[in-house]
Amino acid sequence: MTEQPHDPQRQPRLVQVEVVQSITSARAPHSEDVARRMKAYAVSMGVRTLCVIGLVVVFPHWSAWLFVPGAVVLPYVAVLLANAGRERSPSAPATVVLPPSNLPVLRTTRDDAA
Repeated sequence: MTEQPHDPQRQPRLVQVEVVQSITSARAPHSEDVARRMKAYAVSMGVRTLCVIGLVVVFPHWSAWLFVPGAVVLPYVAVLLANAGRERSPSAPATVVLPPSNLPVLRTTRDDAA
């Protein structure tokens, strides 16, 4: 690409910048979000059920205490995660501005700098 000679009389032209919608700023559909949260809640409650069953089966033994956190704390965590739906979506820019590729390069000469 060859450079064009600098013309001091030439005024820089205004270029209209096109605004492009970014695909990453689109949210997932609400139905997908609800389905994801319901699945996570069901898995969490399944693990909690296994912890309760394990607690009942091995109760006289000291290892029953290993199941207590899963049986007691997991429901609270599962409800918090299930209710924290759309707020956790990452913030993405709403638009992306692409600079035009055909802008002239403006250079200063020693005469302009003084």
